[in-house]
Amino acid sequence: MASVTLRRLSKVFDGGIQALHPLDLDVRDGELLVLLGPSGSGKTTALRCIAGLEAPTTGDVVIGERVVTHDPPADRDVAMVFQTPALYPHLTVRENIAFPLEMRGVADAQVARRVLETAARLGEGLQTVLDRMPAQLSEGERQRAALARAIVRGPQAFLFDEPLSRLDARLRIELRGELLALHRALGATMIYVTHDQTEAMTMGQRVAVLHEGRLRQVGTPEEVYQRPADVHVARFVGTPGMNVLQGRGRGPGTGGTGGAGAGAGAVDEGGGRVIEAGSLTIPVELTTYEGELQVGIRPEYVGLCAVDKGVGNGDVLVVEPLGSETLVYLNAGGQPLVARLPGFADVRVGTRVGVRVDRRRLYLFDAAGAPLA
Repeated sequence: MASVTLRRLSKVFDGGIQALHPLDLDVRDGELLVLLGPSGSGKTTALRCIAGLEAPTTGDVVIGERVVTHDPPADRDVAMVFQTPALYPHLTVRENIAFPLEMRGVADAQVARRVLETAARLGEGLQTVLDRMPAQLSEGERQRAALARAIVRGPQAFLFDEPLSRLDARLRIELRGELLALHRALGATMIYVTHDQTEAMTMGQRVAVLHEGRLRQVGTPEEVYQRPADVHVARFVGTPGMNVLQGRGRGPGTGGTGGAGAGAGAVDEGGGRVIEAGSLTIPVELTTYEGELQVGIRPEYVGLCAVDKGVGNGDVLVVEPLGSETLVYLNAGGQPLVARLPGFADVRVGTRVGVRVDRRRLYLFDAAGAPLA
């Protein structure tokens, strides 16, 4: 296996469309790194540049110690698994898996052994369909066959372009577990592209978040969730993402609209600083900053209470009971707010409720989206 390094890698398509701004990224030898971002963020473009399927406009791709920027895909010693299983329809599963070894002139006996060993790594479900044609397979079996064809070569790095997105929920969970087991067993360098935060958080040793072709943050799943580098990361990471409200910080005696509940009381009685955001007035430890800002809070740190008993009030727009939790979508003075409540919450659409927040869990950003110290 080998490390993968991107040095100031960028890609501009015809028409001046900048898909990828200059990107620096180091993927460690044996690491499973997830490229996470919404559609159009540049994550697949970066992966295709690594594979040699796209030529970068500027910058370099380094695999191990070798600069491969201008090498053809066949000479890069990487294996790519696509969203749609790219199997040869006229070959059996066994022949599909064997194909990359045969192309390299590996002896027949060794090919047969490695095909069986690789199929065994992916479970009995694949071993029992080795002599079927791709058209006779389920979606999950086809993707397992595509994974086996990539694994059998033993490349320096594996590239995965949303390989589970076409599968149903149960199969996605099952194959996620199998991919993680494979990574542990092989000690392989893997770069995994997804827009799914659950996949990113559960699979990645580190997560690289892209937005509009720019790398916003690289860190462990805990780091990107607990300490987002900017508003874009905060909003995108999490299901649902962080609430980000447009607000204004003000101090004692500076005036303002005020608000019902504990927020307004803290100003009037304690003389402290607050953030006014929609119908909410939230006391904060904000000693020097006044003016426009953005305040973030995860849905799990938003609670509901009686009207006028919290930091403000909101109108219930949507209630989503999920069994173990309930998501409640609110309109808080013209600003959207989501609360994650335990179990089946007794909340009705169209009612007005009070809002509580855990002030220890607030994230403060300036008007441009950068964190405030």
